[in-house]
Amino acid sequence: MKKKKTLIQKIKAAGPAAVITSAFVGPGTITTATNAGVEFGYALLWAVVFSGVSLFIIMNMASRLATIANKNIIEASLELLPASKMWKILVIGLFAIVMGLTALGFEAGNLIGATSGFSDIFKLPTWLSALIMGLLCIIAIIFTTPKIIETIMKFFVAAMGIIFIITAIIVRPNIQDILKGFIPTVPSGGIVNTIALIGTTIIAVNLVFHSVASSDKWTNEEDLKDSYFDTKLNVSLGVLMTLSLIIVTSSLLYQSGIIVDTPLVFSKSLEPILGNWARIFGSFGLVFAGLSSSIATPYMTGIIYGKLFKWNKENDFRIKIVSVIAVVIGTLFAMFGARPTQIIIFAQATSGFFLPFIAILFVITSNNKTLGKYKNNIFQNVMGMISVVVTFGLGMWTLYNLLF
Repeated sequence: MKKKKTLIQKIKAAGPAAVITSAFVGPGTITTATNAGVEFGYALLWAVVFSGVSLFIIMNMASRLATIANKNIIEASLELLPASKMWKILVIGLFAIVMGLTALGFEAGNLIGATSGFSDIFKLPTWLSALIMGLLCIIAIIFTTPKIIETIMKFFVAAMGIIFIITAIIVRPNIQDILKGFIPTVPSGGIVNTIALIGTTIIAVNLVFHSVASSDKWTNEEDLKDSYFDTKLNVSLGVLMTLSLIIVTSSLLYQSGIIVDTPLVFSKSLEPILGNWARIFGSFGLVFAGLSSSIATPYMTGIIYGKLFKWNKENDFRIKIVSVIAVVIGTLFAMFGARPTQIIIFAQATSGFFLPFIAILFVITSNNKTLGKYKNNIFQNVMGMISVVVTFGLGMWTLYNLLF
Protein backbone atom coordinates (compact mmCIF):
# COMPACT_ATOMS: atom_id res chain seq x y z
CA MET A 1 0.00 0.00 0.00
CA LYS A 2 1.35 3.39 -0.99
CA LYS A 3 2.21 5.64 1.95
CA LYS A 4 -0.06 8.67 2.27
CA LYS A 5 1.72 11.95 1.53
CA THR A 6 1.95 14.73 4.09
CA LEU A 7 0.68 18.23 3.33
CA ILE A 8 4.24 19.48 2.81
CA GLN A 9 4.96 16.64 0.38
CA LYS A 10 1.79 17.46 -1.55
CA ILE A 11 2.76 21.14 -1.79
CA LYS A 12 6.25 20.20 -3.00
CA ALA A 13 4.75 17.89 -5.63
CA ALA A 14 2.42 20.60 -6.92
CA GLY A 15 3.40 22.63 -9.96
CA PRO A 16 1.40 23.13 -13.19
CA ALA A 17 -1.54 24.86 -11.50
CA ALA A 18 0.82 27.32 -9.78
CA VAL A 19 1.95 28.51 -13.20
CA ILE A 20 -1.69 29.03 -14.20
CA THR A 21 -2.54 31.00 -11.05
CA SER A 22 0.51 33.19 -11.62
CA ALA A 23 -0.68 33.79 -15.17
CA PHE A 24 -4.28 34.74 -14.44
CA VAL A 25 -3.64 36.88 -11.33
CA GLY A 26 -1.94 39.61 -13.32
CA PRO A 27 -2.55 43.28 -14.15
CA GLY A 28 -5.71 42.35 -16.07
CA THR A 29 -7.25 40.71 -13.00
CA ILE A 30 -6.12 43.59 -10.78
CA THR A 31 -7.69 46.16 -13.13
CA THR A 32 -10.92 44.19 -13.59
CA ALA A 33 -11.34 43.38 -9.88
CA THR A 34 -10.56 46.96 -8.87
CA ASN A 35 -13.15 48.30 -11.31
CA ALA A 36 -15.73 45.79 -10.04
CA GLY A 37 -15.16 46.97 -6.45
CA VAL A 38 -15.22 50.68 -7.31
CA GLU A 39 -18.37 50.45 -9.45
CA PHE A 40 -20.42 47.70 -7.81
CA GLY A 41 -19.04 47.06 -4.34
CA TYR A 42 -19.27 43.44 -3.20
CA ALA A 43 -22.06 42.56 -5.68
CA LEU A 44 -19.86 40.60 -8.09
CA LEU A 45 -17.99 38.38 -5.62
CA TRP A 46 -20.12 35.44 -6.78
CA ALA A 47 -18.75 35.77 -10.33
CA VAL A 48 -15.23 35.12 -9.03
CA VAL A 49 -16.38 32.00 -7.17
CA PHE A 50 -18.24 30.76 -10.26
CA SER A 51 -15.09 31.29 -12.34
CA GLY A 52 -13.00 29.37 -9.83
CA VAL A 53 -15.41 26.42 -9.73
CA SER A 54 -15.60 26.29 -13.54
CA LEU A 55 -11.83 26.49 -13.82
CA PHE A 56 -11.41 23.73 -11.23
CA ILE A 57 -13.85 21.41 -13.03
CA ILE A 58 -12.25 21.84 -16.47
CA MET A 59 -8.72 21.52 -15.06
CA ASN A 60 -9.75 18.28 -13.36
CA MET A 61 -10.92 17.00 -16.74
CA ALA A 62 -7.42 17.75 -18.00
CA SER A 63 -5.95 15.88 -15.01
CA ARG A 64 -7.99 12.76 -15.78
CA LEU A 65 -7.08 12.86 -19.46
CA ALA A 66 -3.41 13.12 -18.48
CA THR A 67 -3.20 10.50 -15.74
CA ILE A 68 -5.68 7.90 -17.00
CA ALA A 69 -5.60 8.26 -20.80
CA ASN A 70 -2.01 9.62 -20.89
CA LYS A 71 -3.05 12.33 -23.34
CA ASN A 72 -3.22 16.11 -23.41
CA ILE A 73 -6.19 17.98 -24.87
CA ILE A 74 -4.48 18.42 -28.25
CA GLU A 75 -3.84 14.68 -28.65
CA ALA A 76 -7.30 13.75 -27.34
CA SER A 77 -8.98 16.24 -29.72
CA LEU A 78 -7.08 14.92 -32.75
CA GLU A 79 -8.18 11.37 -31.91
CA LEU A 80 -11.87 12.32 -32.10
CA LEU A 81 -11.61 12.04 -35.92
CA PRO A 82 -8.23 10.37 -36.48
CA ALA A 83 -8.79 9.62 -40.18
CA SER A 84 -9.73 13.17 -41.17
CA LYS A 85 -6.91 15.42 -42.42
CA MET A 86 -9.30 18.39 -42.43
CA TRP A 87 -10.06 17.82 -38.72
CA LYS A 88 -6.34 17.69 -37.97
CA ILE A 89 -5.73 20.99 -39.78
CA LEU A 90 -8.75 22.56 -38.02
CA VAL A 91 -7.66 21.46 -34.53
CA ILE A 92 -4.00 22.44 -34.93
CA GLY A 93 -4.99 25.74 -36.57
CA LEU A 94 -7.50 26.53 -33.81
CA PHE A 95 -5.01 25.89 -31.01
CA ALA A 96 -2.17 27.72 -32.79
CA ILE A 97 -4.25 30.86 -33.47
CA VAL A 98 -5.89 30.95 -30.04
CA MET A 99 -2.65 30.40 -28.16
CA GLY A 100 -0.71 32.91 -30.25
CA LEU A 101 -3.19 35.80 -30.18
CA THR A 102 -4.16 35.28 -26.55
CA ALA A 103 -0.54 35.05 -25.43
CA LEU A 104 0.49 38.22 -27.27
CA GLY A 105 -2.45 40.18 -25.88
CA PHE A 106 -2.05 39.06 -22.27
CA GLU A 107 1.74 39.31 -22.38
CA ALA A 108 1.57 42.93 -23.51
CA GLY A 109 -0.91 43.75 -20.73
CA ASN A 110 1.20 41.88 -18.15
CA LEU A 111 4.41 43.71 -19.04
CA ILE A 112 2.67 47.08 -19.17
CA GLY A 113 1.37 46.43 -15.66
CA ALA A 114 4.73 45.24 -14.31
CA THR A 115 6.43 48.22 -15.95
CA SER A 116 4.07 50.76 -14.42
CA GLY A 117 4.63 49.29 -10.95
CA PHE A 118 8.43 49.11 -11.33
CA SER A 119 8.63 52.60 -12.80
CA ASP A 120 6.54 53.98 -9.95
CA ILE A 121 8.76 52.40 -7.29
CA PHE A 122 12.15 53.38 -8.70
CA LYS A 123 11.12 56.55 -10.58
CA LEU A 124 12.64 55.31 -13.82
CA PRO A 125 11.45 56.24 -17.33
CA THR A 126 8.85 53.90 -18.78
CA TRP A 127 11.06 52.62 -21.61
CA LEU A 128 13.86 51.65 -19.20
CA SER A 129 11.50 49.96 -16.73
CA ALA A 130 9.91 48.00 -19.59
CA LEU A 131 13.33 46.94 -20.87
CA ILE A 132 14.35 45.70 -17.40
CA MET A 133 11.10 43.76 -16.94
CA GLY A 134 11.39 42.23 -20.41
CA LEU A 135 15.01 41.19 -19.88
CA LEU A 136 14.16 39.57 -16.54
CA CYS A 137 11.43 37.54 -18.25
CA ILE A 138 13.75 36.46 -21.08
CA ILE A 139 16.46 35.42 -18.62
CA ALA A 140 13.92 33.41 -16.60
CA ILE A 141 12.63 31.65 -19.73
CA ILE A 142 15.98 30.92 -21.43
CA PHE A 143 18.12 29.90 -18.48
CA THR A 144 15.65 27.94 -16.36
CA THR A 145 14.01 24.51 -16.47
CA PRO A 146 10.29 23.73 -16.12
CA LYS A 147 10.90 22.70 -12.50
CA ILE A 148 12.59 26.03 -11.72
CA ILE A 149 9.74 27.92 -13.44
CA GLU A 150 7.24 26.06 -11.25
CA THR A 151 9.27 26.97 -8.14
CA ILE A 152 9.43 30.64 -9.17
CA MET A 153 5.68 30.68 -9.76
CA LYS A 154 5.04 29.11 -6.33
CA PHE A 155 7.04 31.97 -4.81
CA PHE A 156 5.13 34.61 -6.76
CA VAL A 157 1.76 33.06 -5.87
CA ALA A 158 2.72 33.01 -2.18
CA ALA A 159 3.99 36.63 -2.29
CA MET A 160 0.87 37.91 -4.06
CA GLY A 161 -1.36 35.94 -1.74
CA ILE A 162 0.24 37.46 1.35
CA ILE A 163 0.00 41.02 -0.04
CA PHE A 164 -3.61 40.84 -1.21
CA ILE A 165 -5.18 38.66 1.49
CA ILE A 166 -3.57 40.48 4.44
CA THR A 167 -4.64 43.81 2.94
CA ALA A 168 -8.25 42.56 2.75
CA ILE A 169 -8.11 41.68 6.46
CA ILE A 170 -6.58 45.03 7.41
CA VAL A 171 -9.43 47.08 5.90
CA ARG A 172 -11.98 45.32 8.19
CA PRO A 173 -14.81 44.96 5.67
CA ASN A 174 -18.48 44.49 6.57
CA ILE A 175 -18.95 40.70 6.73
CA GLN A 176 -22.72 40.83 6.12
CA ASP A 177 -22.26 42.87 2.94
CA ILE A 178 -19.57 40.43 1.76
CA LEU A 179 -21.90 37.45 2.25
CA LYS A 180 -24.59 39.20 0.17
CA GLY A 181 -22.04 39.47 -2.64
CA PHE A 182 -21.98 35.69 -2.99
CA ILE A 183 -25.66 35.66 -4.04
CA PRO A 184 -25.69 35.65 -7.87
CA THR A 185 -27.08 38.97 -9.09
CA VAL A 186 -26.00 41.31 -11.87
CA PRO A 187 -26.41 44.96 -10.83
CA SER A 188 -27.60 47.52 -13.34
CA GLY A 189 -24.78 48.21 -15.79
CA GLY A 190 -22.74 45.32 -14.37
CA ILE A 191 -22.92 42.78 -17.20
CA VAL A 192 -19.61 43.86 -18.76
CA ASN A 193 -17.78 43.69 -15.44
CA THR A 194 -19.33 40.30 -14.67
CA ILE A 195 -18.15 38.88 -17.99
CA ALA A 196 -14.72 40.51 -17.56
CA LEU A 197 -14.25 38.89 -14.14
CA ILE A 198 -15.05 35.48 -15.60
CA GLY A 199 -12.89 36.12 -18.67
CA THR A 200 -9.85 37.17 -16.69
CA THR A 201 -9.94 33.89 -14.71
CA ILE A 202 -10.92 31.24 -17.28
CA ILE A 203 -8.33 31.74 -20.02
CA ALA A 204 -7.94 29.37 -22.98
CA VAL A 205 -4.13 29.26 -22.96
CA ASN A 206 -4.12 28.37 -19.24
CA LEU A 207 -6.49 25.43 -19.71
CA VAL A 208 -4.50 24.01 -22.61
CA PHE A 209 -1.21 24.43 -20.75
CA HIS A 210 -2.57 22.62 -17.71
CA SER A 211 -3.51 19.70 -19.91
CA VAL A 212 -0.09 19.61 -21.58
CA ALA A 213 1.90 20.07 -18.35
CA SER A 214 -0.22 17.51 -16.49
CA SER A 215 0.35 14.88 -19.17
CA ASP A 216 4.10 15.40 -18.74
CA LYS A 217 4.10 15.50 -14.91
CA TRP A 218 1.33 13.09 -13.87
CA THR A 219 1.67 9.69 -15.54
CA ASN A 220 -0.50 7.15 -13.70
CA GLU A 221 -3.67 6.68 -11.68
CA GLU A 222 -1.82 7.12 -8.37
CA ASP A 223 -0.85 10.66 -9.44
CA LEU A 224 -4.47 11.76 -9.84
CA LYS A 225 -4.86 12.82 -6.21
CA ASP A 226 -1.67 14.90 -6.43
CA SER A 227 -2.96 16.59 -9.57
CA TYR A 228 -6.33 17.32 -7.94
CA PHE A 229 -4.57 18.76 -4.89
CA ASP A 230 -2.36 20.94 -7.10
CA THR A 231 -5.44 22.35 -8.85
CA LYS A 232 -7.46 22.79 -5.66
CA LEU A 233 -4.64 24.58 -3.82
CA ASN A 234 -3.60 26.99 -6.55
CA VAL A 235 -7.03 27.80 -7.99
CA SER A 236 -8.28 28.47 -4.44
CA LEU A 237 -5.37 30.87 -3.86
CA GLY A 238 -6.09 32.64 -7.15
CA VAL A 239 -9.77 33.00 -6.25
CA LEU A 240 -8.91 34.27 -2.75
CA MET A 241 -6.55 36.88 -4.20
CA THR A 242 -9.19 38.13 -6.65
CA LEU A 243 -11.85 38.22 -3.92
CA SER A 244 -9.42 40.15 -1.71
CA LEU A 245 -8.89 42.75 -4.41
CA ILE A 246 -12.63 43.32 -4.78
CA ILE A 247 -13.16 43.41 -1.00
CA VAL A 248 -10.41 45.99 -0.46
CA THR A 249 -11.56 48.33 -3.23
CA SER A 250 -15.23 47.87 -2.26
CA SER A 251 -14.51 48.74 1.36
CA LEU A 252 -12.69 51.97 0.61
CA LEU A 253 -13.41 53.13 -2.96
CA TYR A 254 -16.99 52.05 -3.71
CA GLN A 255 -18.89 54.87 -5.44
CA SER A 256 -15.90 57.19 -5.03
CA GLY A 257 -16.05 58.26 -8.66
CA ILE A 258 -12.47 57.13 -9.33
CA ILE A 259 -11.85 56.04 -12.92
CA VAL A 260 -9.95 52.75 -13.14
CA ASP A 261 -7.68 53.41 -16.13
CA THR A 262 -4.57 51.73 -14.69
CA PRO A 263 -3.91 48.81 -12.31
CA LEU A 264 -2.20 51.26 -9.93
CA VAL A 265 -5.62 52.62 -8.90
CA PHE A 266 -5.70 49.62 -6.54
CA SER A 267 -3.13 51.35 -4.32
CA LYS A 268 -5.54 54.23 -3.59
CA SER A 269 -7.67 51.87 -1.53
CA LEU A 270 -4.74 51.38 0.85
CA GLU A 271 -4.09 55.06 1.60
CA PRO A 272 -6.38 55.34 4.66
CA ILE A 273 -4.42 52.51 6.29
CA LEU A 274 -0.87 52.74 4.94
CA GLY A 275 -0.70 56.45 4.17
CA ASN A 276 2.30 57.34 2.00
CA TRP A 277 3.38 53.70 1.89
CA ALA A 278 0.18 52.66 0.11
CA ARG A 279 1.38 53.43 -3.41
CA ILE A 280 4.72 51.63 -2.84
CA PHE A 281 2.92 48.62 -1.36
CA GLY A 282 0.47 48.53 -4.27
CA SER A 283 3.26 48.98 -6.81
CA PHE A 284 5.21 46.03 -5.40
CA GLY A 285 2.04 43.93 -5.61
CA LEU A 286 1.64 45.00 -9.24
CA VAL A 287 5.26 44.12 -10.05
CA PHE A 288 4.85 40.65 -8.51
CA ALA A 289 1.58 40.08 -10.36
CA GLY A 290 2.80 41.49 -13.67
CA LEU A 291 6.21 39.82 -13.64
CA SER A 292 4.87 36.40 -12.68
CA SER A 293 2.26 36.57 -15.45
CA SER A 294 4.86 37.89 -17.90
CA ILE A 295 7.02 34.82 -17.28
CA ALA A 296 4.20 32.28 -17.09
CA THR A 297 2.24 33.29 -20.22
CA PRO A 298 5.06 33.04 -22.82
CA TYR A 299 6.48 29.98 -21.07
CA MET A 300 3.11 28.24 -21.39
CA THR A 301 2.76 29.32 -25.02
CA GLY A 302 6.15 27.89 -25.98
CA ILE A 303 5.35 24.55 -24.33
CA ILE A 304 1.97 24.36 -26.12
CA TYR A 305 3.49 25.16 -29.52
CA GLY A 306 6.08 22.46 -28.89
CA LYS A 307 3.28 19.91 -28.44
CA LEU A 308 1.30 21.23 -31.40
CA PHE A 309 4.16 20.94 -33.86
CA LYS A 310 5.88 17.95 -32.20
CA TRP A 311 9.10 19.66 -31.23
CA ASN A 312 10.05 16.63 -29.20
CA LYS A 313 13.81 17.06 -28.86
CA GLU A 314 15.02 17.68 -25.33
CA ASN A 315 15.42 21.43 -24.68
CA ASP A 316 14.26 22.22 -28.23
CA PHE A 317 15.34 25.82 -28.90
CA ARG A 318 12.19 26.52 -30.96
CA ILE A 319 10.05 26.34 -27.82
CA LYS A 320 12.09 29.09 -26.17
CA ILE A 321 12.15 31.15 -29.38
CA VAL A 322 8.32 31.27 -29.35
CA SER A 323 8.38 32.33 -25.69
CA VAL A 324 11.00 35.02 -26.28
CA ILE A 325 9.11 36.45 -29.29
CA ALA A 326 6.02 36.90 -27.09
CA VAL A 327 8.13 38.70 -24.44
CA VAL A 328 9.83 40.96 -27.01
CA ILE A 329 6.51 42.05 -28.54
CA GLY A 330 5.03 42.67 -25.08
CA THR A 331 8.12 44.65 -24.07
CA LEU A 332 7.82 46.88 -27.14
CA PHE A 333 4.21 47.67 -26.29
CA ALA A 334 5.25 48.54 -22.73
CA MET A 335 8.24 50.64 -23.84
CA PHE A 336 6.13 52.82 -26.10
CA GLY A 337 3.46 53.47 -23.51
CA ALA A 338 0.51 51.50 -24.89
CA ARG A 339 -2.65 51.83 -22.80
CA PRO A 340 -3.10 48.75 -20.61
CA THR A 341 -6.91 48.81 -20.73
CA GLN A 342 -6.98 48.54 -24.53
CA ILE A 343 -4.53 45.64 -24.52
CA ILE A 344 -6.44 43.86 -21.75
CA ILE A 345 -9.74 44.22 -23.66
CA PHE A 346 -8.13 42.78 -26.80
CA ALA A 347 -6.68 39.81 -24.90
CA GLN A 348 -9.96 39.08 -23.09
CA ALA A 349 -11.93 39.39 -26.33
CA THR A 350 -9.64 36.96 -28.15
CA SER A 351 -9.60 34.44 -25.32
CA GLY A 352 -13.32 34.85 -24.69
CA PHE A 353 -14.29 34.30 -28.32
CA PHE A 354 -12.37 31.03 -28.69
CA LEU A 355 -12.76 29.76 -25.11
CA PRO A 356 -16.09 27.89 -25.61
CA PHE A 357 -14.56 25.86 -28.44
CA ILE A 358 -11.70 24.81 -26.16
CA ALA A 359 -14.07 24.12 -23.25
CA ILE A 360 -16.37 21.90 -25.30
CA LEU A 361 -13.38 19.87 -26.50
CA PHE A 362 -12.53 19.19 -22.84
CA VAL A 363 -16.11 18.07 -22.15
CA ILE A 364 -16.26 15.77 -25.20
CA THR A 365 -12.84 14.17 -24.72
CA SER A 366 -13.49 13.64 -21.00
CA ASN A 367 -16.48 11.47 -21.89
CA ASN A 368 -14.31 9.03 -23.82
CA LYS A 369 -14.92 5.41 -22.78
CA THR A 370 -11.16 4.82 -22.48
CA LEU A 371 -11.31 6.79 -19.20
CA GLY A 372 -13.51 4.07 -17.72
CA LYS A 373 -14.81 5.04 -14.29
CA TYR A 374 -12.93 8.35 -14.57
CA LYS A 375 -14.94 9.71 -17.48
CA ASN A 376 -17.25 12.65 -16.73
CA ASN A 377 -20.21 11.99 -14.47
CA ILE A 378 -23.54 13.81 -14.84
CA PHE A 379 -22.54 16.65 -12.50
CA GLN A 380 -19.25 17.24 -14.30
CA ASN A 381 -20.99 17.24 -17.69
CA VAL A 382 -23.65 19.69 -16.49
CA MET A 383 -21.08 22.04 -14.95
CA GLY A 384 -18.88 21.70 -18.00
CA MET A 385 -21.74 22.64 -20.33
CA ILE A 386 -22.72 25.57 -18.10
CA SER A 387 -19.13 26.77 -18.41
CA VAL A 388 -19.34 26.37 -22.21
CA VAL A 389 -22.60 28.37 -22.38
CA VAL A 390 -21.29 31.12 -20.09
CA THR A 391 -17.95 31.36 -21.90
CA PHE A 392 -19.81 31.49 -25.25
CA GLY A 393 -21.82 34.44 -23.94
CA LEU A 394 -18.59 35.97 -22.69
CA GLY A 395 -16.99 35.59 -26.10
CA MET A 396 -19.91 37.08 -28.02
CA TRP A 397 -20.23 40.03 -25.66
CA THR A 398 -16.52 40.88 -25.61
CA LEU A 399 -16.37 40.58 -29.39
CA TYR A 400 -19.37 42.90 -29.71
CA ASN A 401 -17.77 45.47 -27.41
CA LEU A 402 -14.48 45.24 -29.27
CA LEU A 403 -16.12 45.82 -32.67
CA PHE A 404 -18.85 48.31 -31.71
